[in-house]
Amino acid sequence: MTTHSDTANTPGRRRQKGMAIVMVLGVLAVALLMVVHIMTVCEVVSKDALVSSTRSELRYQAESGADHAFWMHLTDRRLFPSRKLGVDDESRISNTDFEPWMADRRAHSLFDANCQAYINTIEKTVRIDKPDTFKQYISPEDTDALETVNDFLDVLTDYTDTNSLTMLNGKESDDYAQEGLASMPRDDAMQFMQEIYWLDGWMQAVNAEVTIIPPAGKSLSATTSKPSFFSASASEIQTILDITDGELETIMDARDKWMADSIPIADSLPADLAANIMSNFNFSESNIAEFVVSSASKDGSMRILFNVVREVNLSKNTIFADTSSNAFSIWSRTVY
Repeated sequence: MTTHSDTANTPGRRRQKGMAIVMVLGVLAVALLMVVHIMTVCEVVSKDALVSSTRSELRYQAESGADHAFWMHLTDRRLFPSRKLGVDDESRISNTDFEPWMADRRAHSLFDANCQAYINTIEKTVRIDKPDTFKQYISPEDTDALETVNDFLDVLTDYTDTNSLTMLNGKESDDYAQEGLASMPRDDAMQFMQEIYWLDGWMQAVNAEVTIIPPAGKSLSATTSKPSFFSASASEIQTILDITDGELETIMDARDKWMADSIPIADSLPADLAANIMSNFNFSESNIAEFVVSSASKDGSMRILFNVVREVNLSKNTIFADTSSNAFSIWSRTVY
């Protein structure tokens, strides 16, 4: 006669118990995996939300800083009519409490130093509408460099002209179509300075900063053909002046002293070097300014760069975007 305890301990019964334990462990493992997955997803979503909110905050901060810099620059222009850069201004001596807001790349700290604002002139060495500026400072003996620029100018000409004739080293619609760029060339004047980056050979031909293209209805002010000293890069300064590395270092140090302590350029340089700079560069402030603001998080892990170009001469109606003069015009605005 078989007892109840004997039945419970049969091999078949033990196998059922073992399978049940395996199934329970399997369900627990799946549940644990799902919990870990959900926690990971929540952590990723939380970090994405933090990054998004921080970037939005930095963007608003940078935009606010650019507007603040714009108004301070307008105030500076109203208080101090002389817009000569790099030299003493007697009218500022009695107004030392007012921080200079000039287009000289001087750094301005905003919002507990989380923002750095800079004002710069937009007149750069190279202008797309003036092809000669591409080879303005290339030596006639440097035939390789001249050939590189001339090849690029062929591409630029074909991109902007309205005919279908191909320059010697240029490209027309058939050439672009073979590359999968059926919408090129524009066959009209460029609307944006950044279009130059689409053209073959620009990296070799463009060795200096390029002036922005004015929006429709706006134009560049009539200024000297000399490049701005405070917007020129170190390499441009050395090329234009044909100076040694040591002299370049002295010049850059003099420019830094002006931006940091308003020490006139001529006071920091030997007379001959100062005269060389004054005769080859423009020191007059433009009526169009570039406002650049760098906004960083407190830990420095994230940064937003906000760039806006505006007219700054209140005596001209072109500073406004509408006929009723209620809104200021913006030439360009970019966020990086």
